[in-house]
Amino acid sequence: MLTMKQVTKVYHTEQVETHALRELDLVVKEGEFVAVTGPSGSGKTTFLNIAGLLEEFTGGDYILDGVNVAGLSDNARSRLR
Repeated sequence: MLTMKQVTKVYHTEQVETHALRELDLVVKEGEFVAVTGPSGSGKTTFLNIAGLLEEFTGGDYILDGVNVAGLSDNARSRLR
């Protein structure tokens, strides 16, 4: 099961702060299928990278199969994948 609560991703540069995801709430239960759609720049790839443990989020909670993935090391994220 995948649960995201208020997940946020912000990219920072010296001059710009870009909010790729804003307070995303999502629950996907075992056996369910999900389609991710939206216009270019809406955060689809960022969401998939976070869901696949390839990228870290900047706020909120993400629970994957009962494990809170916030703060996991790269090795722990790889094992969980």
